[in-house]
Amino acid sequence: MTADEFEQKWPNHLVILRHGQSEKNLAKQQAQECGSHSTFGSGLRDADEPLTDKGRVQARATGMFLASRYAFDAVFTSPYLRTLQTTEEVLKAFAISPSLVREERLREIEFGILDGLTSDGIKAEYPKEWERRKREEKYWYRPPGGESRPDVALRVHSFLGTLTREYRQKSVLIVCHSVVVLIFRRLLERWGEREYLEVDRENDVLNCAVTTYHFDSFERRLILACYNEIHY
Repeated sequence: MTADEFEQKWPNHLVILRHGQSEKNLAKQQAQECGSHSTFGSGLRDADEPLTDKGRVQARATGMFLASRYAFDAVFTSPYLRTLQTTEEVLKAFAISPSLVREERLREIEFGILDGLTSDGIKAEYPKEWERRKREEKYWYRPPGGESRPDVALRVHSFLGTLTREYRQKSVLIVCHSVVVLIFRRLLERWGEREYLEVDRENDVLNCAVTTYHFDSFERRLILACYNEIHY
């Protein structure tokens, strides 16, 4: 092998963080628990949904945990308000702030016409879409005006290419969204539809949950160290 073939192409550490509790998360939870609402959210664009006070507390506590273990060379965040606010709170714990990049490829999956609808809301407003969603199933289904999971994988795959070109042997933090966290796992661990859905069914990706990969010099790839851990 040549020297280039032995060169490490991955970051040393890749930490992936879901944003803290948002106002929309809270509204969705309340709608599901109540069982009488078919819609949730404030009417804002998804990109403009802010954190709750609880979400800010989660982010600050998680930042203290991360600062005790990592000195990040770079932080990438989705440009949505809830991820920007999470990043802001996390970085307060760091004596030296790493470089910060807003990265559109890390944005939440786009739900299209189904955004802000509960299952009952979809059935009531778009019964044909509800049937199509059941037929296609969660992984492949693309709502009108929205994205499927493979659509998100295309942009995350592109982002991983940036990491391997520009952030080799670095320590990187990513602040993103629940679907994006699982898509990182699907790509880095080479899942198919079955593996993705198995993990997706187990538990939701929690607000401010930490998922970490470390580079394994023997395997010569990123190896999962922890998934969906909370530190608040």
